[in-house]
Amino acid sequence: MSEWQPNALEQKRLDKMNNLREAGMDPYPRRIERTHTTAEAIAQFETAEQNTAEGEQIEEILATICGRLVSFRDKGKLVFAHVEDGHGRMQLFVRQNSIGADSHKLFKKQLDLGDFVQATGSVFRTK
Repeated sequence: MSEWQPNALEQKRLDKMNNLREAGMDPYPRRIERTHTTAEAIAQFETAEQNTAEGEQIEEILATICGRLVSFRDKGKLVFAHVEDGHGRMQLFVRQNSIGADSHKLFKKQLDLGDFVQATGSVFRTK
């Protein structure tokens, strides 16, 4: 019986997993640190938005969400992606200036649609 050999797609996924490990990230963490479901984060933001007078700044809401990466649009130094959990869908706005060039490159090159991700950031409405 011959030893298992990965096909091209499996090899690509294994390479990405190893690249994440080399960057100091655990591709399969034992725990996640979710603070909000997507629906909870959106609801909290909408409540803050309604309770804020026009012209005033909305109170910052920091949320950590987890779910599957279901869409991905690369715009150079910006990436728009959607994360979906069992409660809804939320857009990620990943800006190179905010997370650094190395992290931004890692996000763009090492993640695939369907991957489980954890994202932390301020909740806001894009224009």
